[in-house]
Amino acid sequence: MTTSTPDSETLLLTVTRQLLAQGSETDLCREGLSFLSELLGADLGMLYLRVTEREYVMNAAWGEHPLLDVHRVQVMEPDWVTLLTAGTWISAPVPSPDWHGPEERNYARLGARHLVNFGLFNGPELVGTVNLLFNRPRPDLNGLGVLGTIGALWGTLLSRLQAESAVRAREAMLRTVTDQGTDLVTVLDAGGRVLYQSGGARLLLGRSARDVTGRAALNVVHPDDIGRVQEAFMTIQRVPDATLNLTFRAVHVDGRVLWLEARGRNLLQEPSVRGVVVHSRDVTAQHLSKRALERRVQELTLMHATSLQLQEAQSVDEIASRVVRLIEGRLGHPFVWVAERVGDQLLMRACDGNREPRTVRHARSLPVDQGLCGAAVRGGVTLMLGDVRRDPRYVPIGHEVRSELVTPIRVSGRVWGVLNVESPLVDAFDEDDRQALETVAAQMGAALANVLLLADLRGSRDELSRAYDQTIEGWARALDFRDRETEGHSQRVTELAVELARRMGLSGEALLHLRRGALLHDIGKMGIPDAVLLKPGPLDEQEWAVMRRHPDMALALLEPIEFLREALDIPSAHHEKWNGRGYPAGLAGEAIPLPARIFAVIDVWDALRHDRPYRPAWDAAQARALIEQEAGQHFDPQVVRAFLAWLDEAGASDGGDADA
Repeated sequence: MTTSTPDSETLLLTVTRQLLAQGSETDLCREGLSFLSELLGADLGMLYLRVTEREYVMNAAWGEHPLLDVHRVQVMEPDWVTLLTAGTWISAPVPSPDWHGPEERNYARLGARHLVNFGLFNGPELVGTVNLLFNRPRPDLNGLGVLGTIGALWGTLLSRLQAESAVRAREAMLRTVTDQGTDLVTVLDAGGRVLYQSGGARLLLGRSARDVTGRAALNVVHPDDIGRVQEAFMTIQRVPDATLNLTFRAVHVDGRVLWLEARGRNLLQEPSVRGVVVHSRDVTAQHLSKRALERRVQELTLMHATSLQLQEAQSVDEIASRVVRLIEGRLGHPFVWVAERVGDQLLMRACDGNREPRTVRHARSLPVDQGLCGAAVRGGVTLMLGDVRRDPRYVPIGHEVRSELVTPIRVSGRVWGVLNVESPLVDAFDEDDRQALETVAAQMGAALANVLLLADLRGSRDELSRAYDQTIEGWARALDFRDRETEGHSQRVTELAVELARRMGLSGEALLHLRRGALLHDIGKMGIPDAVLLKPGPLDEQEWAVMRRHPDMALALLEPIEFLREALDIPSAHHEKWNGRGYPAGLAGEAIPLPARIFAVIDVWDALRHDRPYRPAWDAAQARALIEQEAGQHFDPQVVRAFLAWLDEAGASDGGDADA
C-alpha cells in the first residue's frame, strides 16, 4: 500500500491521464476510482452518482468489506451539495463507531479512521461524489489541493460520456429510421453530381431529393470545408472500390451548420450502381460535446496556470503584470490591460508592454463614467463586443480597436477594476474567451484580496512598532528630565551605539533590539531614590549598593513586556566588565552579550565627553586614551578596536568628535 502520495502537480497529471484514457461511463467510474484509491493508498473507495436531487447511489467500489452494502445509498443535504460543487474537498478523521448520525455515513464500522471526500461536478451541477477511507488515523497525504480540479474534470468527463451515451441511443434510433429511408444516402457520379439521395436529406438538410438531384454535392458543404471534401472525393474516385471516412460541415437550408460523418465507397465500376455511394450521419452533438470538453480542459489548465502564477506574486503591480502576460500568451490577442478604479477614474496598472501603442502611454487614466470599461465597472458585468464602432459607449483612445472584451475584477465583493482585452479584428472573441477571462478575473480578485490584506497587516504592524518606539523614547526622555545633568544622554548613546553595531556587522532585527535596549539602558534608575540619584557629591558604600541595583530593577521592569524581551541585554548587562569585575552578575568575556559590550564603550565615552557635577568634560584625546587603556579590562578589545577605527575615520583623535 502507498505510504507517500505524489505532489499536487503529479497527482493532477497522472489522474487526468487515467481519466482521459477511459472510453465508457463504467470504465471512467471503476478504473478512475481504482487508480485514485491505489495512488493515495486508500483502504476503501466508493463512487456515488446522482439519481435524484438529494439521493446518490454507489456506482463503483474499490476494496471489500461485508458491511459495504449498508452504504449503497447516500442522502445529501443541500448545503453539502453546494459545498462540494464549489470544488471543496474534505480530509478529516472518522467519528467513533457509536456515532449517532445516518447509518450510511458510519464509516467507522468499515474500519475507517480517516475520510477524504470530494465532489464530481460539471459547472454548477454535482453529478457524483468520491469517498476514500483509510484505516490509519493520519495518512500521509500530499497534493490534495487539486482534488477540486480533478473533481471538475471527472464530472465533466462523466457528463460527456453520459451525453454521448444518450447520443448513441439517438443514433441507434436514427439508424433504424435510416434503414427505412430516413438516413442520408447519396450516390454521386464521377464528376461529383448527385445521382440519388435518400429521404434523409429533408431530415438532415431541409432539402428534398428532387432539390439536389443532378446538382453538385458540394453545394451543401460549408465553404471552409469545400477544398478538403473535394480533394477526398477526387482521391477515392480514381481507385475502384476505394473507401473514405470524412467529417465535414454542411449547411442546412435554414443556415444552420451541421457536422456530418461520411463513409464513402467507389462503386463506379459496379454495373448495378455506377457511382460513389456515401452514407452520412449527423454527428453535431458528438462534435459539440467533444469541443465542450476541450474547452473545459483548457479552462482548467488556465485556472491551474493562473494559480501557479499568482500564488508567488507579492504586490498589486506584480499580480496585474502576471495576469496581462498570462492572458496575452493564452489568448494571443494583441492588447491586454488591467485598470484599477480610484475614485472616478480608472488608472492603468499593467498592459502588454511589448506591443503597447504609443498613444496608450498617454491614456493611463480613463473616466469611470465613460467608455466600455467604465460601463463594465458601473454595471459589474462582462461586456463582449464584436464591433465596438456600433456601440455608442465606446470611446477611442488612439489605437485601432474593433473587438473588445472587458470583465470586472472583484475584491471582497467590491469592483476593484477591470481586465480588458482588445483586438483590431471584428468578432475576435467568443464565449470561450469570455469564460476564460472571467475565470482569470475571479482568481486575480482573490490574489489581490490576499495581497491587500497583507499590506494592511504590514501597515498595522509598522504603525504598532512606531508606537512602541515612541513610547520607549518617551520613557528615555522622562528619565533624562529627572536627572538634568544627563539630559540628552539616552538619545546620544543610542545613536552612537547603533552606528558602532552596524559597523561591527549587526543588522535588521538585531539593530532594532539594540536601539530599544540603548534607549532604556538606565530605565532601572526610575527605582533609585532622588537622594541617591541626584546627590551632587560622591556616593558612600551604602548608596553605591542602592545604585548598583538599577540593572536588576530594569530587568524586573522590562522582562514582563513581551516585545522588549529581545532588548534586555543592554539594560541588564551594560555595567558588566570584560574582566568579570562588573555588576550585577559579574559576567566576564563573551558571556556578556555583544550589545552590552558595544554599549559599555559608548556609555563611558559619552559620560567622559560631557560635564558632570563632580568634573568637567574630557577632551577627545583624554577619553580615547582611557578607552584604549581599559581594553581587555573594562571593555571587549574587539569592540574597542572597532570604536577607535571609527574615531580615526571621523578625525576624533585630532580634536574632532565622532558623536558631534
